[in-house]
Amino acid sequence: MDLISYGDSIPEGEYRLHSAFARALNFRKGKMIVSLVPPRTGSGPLNLVLKQLPVGAKRLRSTRFYFYIDENRLRKEPSSRYSSSVPVVDADPETVRENTAALALILAAKAPPKSLAFIFDPALEKHFTRVFEKHLLARFKKAVAYFLAGNDARGVKAMRGLGLGFTPSGDDFISGLLAGLNFAVKSLRFDAEARIERVFFYAEGGNLVSNSFLRCSYEGKVNAKVRRLLKALAGKNRKELAAAAAAALRSGHTSGADFCAGLVFALLQEFKSPE
Repeated sequence: MDLISYGDSIPEGEYRLHSAFARALNFRKGKMIVSLVPPRTGSGPLNLVLKQLPVGAKRLRSTRFYFYIDENRLRKEPSSRYSSSVPVVDADPETVRENTAALALILAAKAPPKSLAFIFDPALEKHFTRVFEKHLLARFKKAVAYFLAGNDARGVKAMRGLGLGFTPSGDDFISGLLAGLNFAVKSLRFDAEARIERVFFYAEGGNLVSNSFLRCSYEGKVNAKVRRLLKALAGKNRKELAAAAAAALRSGHTSGADFCAGLVFALLQEFKSPE
């Protein structure tokens, strides 16, 4: 069992199996979720990336120098520790603005059906065909309208927990929103700290996995795919932006697209805000 990388936000302690999937084993300690994932998923603040997932694992223990998965001991090599902080770069705001607009177009063109990419292209609403899906779409649009009107509290409350999937689309969107706002603060020096606090105050719900992701985004911690995307937003290489976006979109069914939608939405709103 080879440990490829481990997140920088995994507390020491005993964890018990919470949920098991083909590409993730999730372990719980209190309100904290830590995930064992394959290389395809990649590094994250709460991820242990393993060459091969241990079938049937029931327990995880983190100590100062080791992880224990059942009876298997894995050393915490410093070189394998993933640093999850939102990248701090000397970003030119106009470059980021242009790249964010380009990313919105990429989302509209490449995101899977029934994701929140419809925010950037209303034509994508056509994929919500069933009665339930149309009601869901209407609720998404209502939440977005609250955000656009500057009412973050009602926007978050309306979006929280909304949608299907292991992590609902609404939670993924809010997580992306928080990551985008942290990037705006750290690399664009925008005054968005109060908004970050306001959004997170209402963000957590009853989904422990979503809550772990939301807290990471609130604390300015992101996975490797998102880190790459944020760096690309600050650069001038559109091919790298497209490649980074494609990698981020490959997270879950719509989770990656929903997260990116929140990130893009946050940045576009910040660019429109009066200085």
